[in-house]
Amino acid sequence: MRLVLFLSALAISLVAQAASLTGPRILVLLDSLDDGAAYTELWNDLRGRQYNVTLHDVSSPTSLSKHDRRLFDNLIILSPKMKEYPKGMNSKAVVRFVADGGNVLLAGTPELGNTLRELSREFDVEYDSRYTTVLDHFNYDTDLGKEKHDTIVINPATHLAKIGAIVPLEKIPGPILFRGIAHTVNPSNSLLTPVLWASQEAYSWESVNPNESADQNPTVYGKDISLVSVMQARNNARIAFLGSAEMLTDKFFSAPVKKRGDKEAQSGNRKFIEELTKWTFQEKGVLDVAAVQHHKPGEKETPEHYRIKDNMTYTISIAEYHDDNWHPFSADDVQLELIMLDPYIRKTLDQHPLGKKSTTGTFSTTLQLPDQYGVFKFTVNYKRPGLTYVESVTTVGIHPFRHDQYPRFISQAKPYYTSAASMGVGLLIFSFVYLWGGLDSSPKTTKKA
Repeated sequence: MRLVLFLSALAISLVAQAASLTGPRILVLLDSLDDGAAYTELWNDLRGRQYNVTLHDVSSPTSLSKHDRRLFDNLIILSPKMKEYPKGMNSKAVVRFVADGGNVLLAGTPELGNTLRELSREFDVEYDSRYTTVLDHFNYDTDLGKEKHDTIVINPATHLAKIGAIVPLEKIPGPILFRGIAHTVNPSNSLLTPVLWASQEAYSWESVNPNESADQNPTVYGKDISLVSVMQARNNARIAFLGSAEMLTDKFFSAPVKKRGDKEAQSGNRKFIEELTKWTFQEKGVLDVAAVQHHKPGEKETPEHYRIKDNMTYTISIAEYHDDNWHPFSADDVQLELIMLDPYIRKTLDQHPLGKKSTTGTFSTTLQLPDQYGVFKFTVNYKRPGLTYVESVTTVGIHPFRHDQYPRFISQAKPYYTSAASMGVGLLIFSFVYLWGGLDSSPKTTKKA
């Protein structure tokens, strides 16, 4: 069996470049190489997408980097029973791997050990207590979960995040089967996004015998149970957290879904995992700024600086990577900010119509610069779940008017102009009346008696 897996991994390693922008090299950690036989369809899917997969058991030494250079581009952890990392690896090495731009997929089971629990806590993800299982006595598979009600059926139409960049709903052919452990995410961490969650009737409990009475209340239940969550770090590295390693197995990929009261349906696990791994390994949802321009209206050249209250046109071109190619990015909420310590202007950009041969989406706006001189940053800071972050900063100087560019008369001074003019007119009238107003200035004589 080990020889077969080794030859399979060797054949995959001979494949050329993968569609991932991160790279084609994947390291898979398993509790035992024999466990890899349960994921044959997963390896075939990755091979079809031109990945080089290295299967490795935790008892053998390995390393994620050498001389500060990554040896692998992506890491899949399917070793929930792992008590300690392979020699040459530790929790800090995995965190450093993510900080260097590597992507990670971590799948747990009810037997998840403290080693991987501590790793998940580094990213604000908390798995439930050991040997706990997600149970649902209303939404379970009547074949795989008949006895324990631990194989639950998830309806993607109601329990899948409406984020097409991660897992588009229209590509999931049927319900999703899940058997595993629950986890929760820190709601204050904006980098974390729950992708799949349990129904309102589900709960997490350490007993998997439905005939036993519960000796305590479940620690997590209902929609608070996250089944699959993802995180995109600030450097755009991606991490996926799954509560079920069985979701990725051949058994769950091909098993028909038989929920009580519903017709038999096709399992959506294979397509769900395919779309999830595409996102995790950066095969889609990747944005890139192709060009940034700014100039005065009617001109094409970028000036060295602007003057206060000038009109300015700003244009940015953004491309999105998916389906092995770059495509024009389309959105209606891309904003431009003019910042000097604080934003002075924030305006939504208008998208240009897409041409037949367009490879980027072009957004622009025309605005009047503020009546404030200094060094400004023209910033587009676009962050949306499922998409890599766009941070484009252009530094531009805005100068005041020169002394001969100010208007000779300004409207704000009209009251002063009026008062000065009225004083002049009043003086002229007074002088005219005083000098020529008909007053008799000759000396008067009085008759003596």
